[in-house]
Amino acid sequence: MYDVEMIKLADANAGAKEIPMLPDSIPGAKTTLWIMDAGEERKFEPIEDKARIFMTIDGEFSFKAGQVSISVNGRYVFIPGFDQTAEFKAAAVTRILEIIWDIPEFDNGRELWKNPARPFPYIQEYITSLQYRDRNKSDKTISREMVRQRVVPGFCMGSVESYGYDKVAQHPHPMLDQFFFSFPENDVDVLIDDFKVPMKGDTLLHIPLGSNHGVEVTGDNHMHYMWIDFFLGQAGLDRLDSSHKHTGTMRSFDKK
Repeated sequence: MYDVEMIKLADANAGAKEIPMLPDSIPGAKTTLWIMDAGEERKFEPIEDKARIFMTIDGEFSFKAGQVSISVNGRYVFIPGFDQTAEFKAAAVTRILEIIWDIPEFDNGRELWKNPARPFPYIQEYITSLQYRDRNKSDKTISREMVRQRVVPGFCMGSVESYGYDKVAQHPHPMLDQFFFSFPENDVDVLIDDFKVPMKGDTLLHIPLGSNHGVEVTGDNHMHYMWIDFFLGQAGLDRLDSSHKHTGTMRSFDKK
């Protein structure tokens, strides 16, 4: 019914630096965890008709692509342009979730990717991402839009944060294929049809296409996960356009 995989820090101690995550779960998507030691450098070359999306989970590092070079720490999204090489150098142990996405051909997606309306690389600090509301979440919940639809054709990414008790109401979306990635502090139950799937930190979960899914957090547990969407045509864009409404605010949970 569902696919789930844990990302274990112990893998780093065992010497693993490149960890494939849930291969072949979503057509056109390849997800890899990269673990970099302090002083280590990695270079990612562009791939024809594919986007490389990087999400730093934790660490301290520098990033370079095109004419941009920055040194930061913590959670960021980086997307180099179609012809840009991405370079990372770790100043401390750094974990990076990479998603390679086949740019879809529908609605002239590949042409738009090569002739973007915005500059690249795309860089978004996690904590400053625009916040949005949708009908499936409570007023308590903080939802962040990390990569809005149309930045990368057929792709978008955001997050959900709250504390118990709270719930994301079960809902289907047959026009969107989806991963959930659990930040280290996350401790929730994912509801998939009639199943309840525990999802703790450092977990990648595939939400089956078209399933009736939601999330529940109990006690004083922290809900904090990313949704990663791959949409299958105009219906996916329409769904996101109608359901994600910017709040114009920047709320935060200072403490439980």
